[in-house]
Amino acid sequence: MKGSGKILVAIAGLTCLMLFYVHLQIAAVLVSFDIHKSSKVCAEKQEILERFKYKVEQLRAPRLLEEKMKKRELGLSLPNKILVVEVPPVPEFVVPVARESKQAPSFSSAVSSFLGRWIQTAQAKTDLSS
Repeated sequence: MKGSGKILVAIAGLTCLMLFYVHLQIAAVLVSFDIHKSSKVCAEKQEILERFKYKVEQLRAPRLLEEKMKKRELGLSLPNKILVVEVPPVPEFVVPVARESKQAPSFSSAVSSFLGRWIQTAQAKTDLSS
């Protein structure tokens, strides 16, 4: 009876491990579906953005602006000579950074950073649903 109990425990443990593995695989497939859906939506929005940029560039075209000015009789015309004004470069402002002393992270900071990664992941998933 002692040998059969060990076998049953081993079979139960193996079954639990297999169920956990299947659960992970299903979760991976669901995440890949979400990623595919999000990338498809992103591509559609990118295409709409490109169309809008093209439309804005068309509306800003000098030919179209000149036609609108003539239609409304504003008495304006496009300049014959383009003036270019060169602006001198602005020097970059560098902010000195104070160096922190390297100390071993405390137990509470290690636990909070570990939990922080899980909380950020959960928050990121809630934003995808909207």
